[in-house]
Amino acid sequence: MLSPKPEIPVVLDDIPESEQQELLENLAQWIVRRSLTAPAILIIETGKPLNFLGSQILIALSPFVQAFFKGDKYHKLALILEKDENVELLLQYIEKSEG
Repeated sequence: MLSPKPEIPVVLDDIPESEQQELLENLAQWIVRRSLTAPAILIIETGKPLNFLGSQILIALSPFVQAFFKGDKYHKLALILEKDENVELLLQYIEKSEG
């Protein structure tokens, strides 16, 4: 039977707070560099009530996405975005990076 990789966290508490903030800042910078600030803010604000469901969809799509992207950052971001406070923090980082 296959077991999950030990370095990939299963719950949000497995990711240190500093790493959570760093990943959110990197995502915000990625969004701003590609001039996706307005659409990203619109999508994030619109989907705020469904952020947990959205994060679960990201986790479900993880095997397909990891065929194109290496590493566990995608999975960690999906776990981080479960929490309402982290979604709000991402919006703040996007606005800060834009300014």
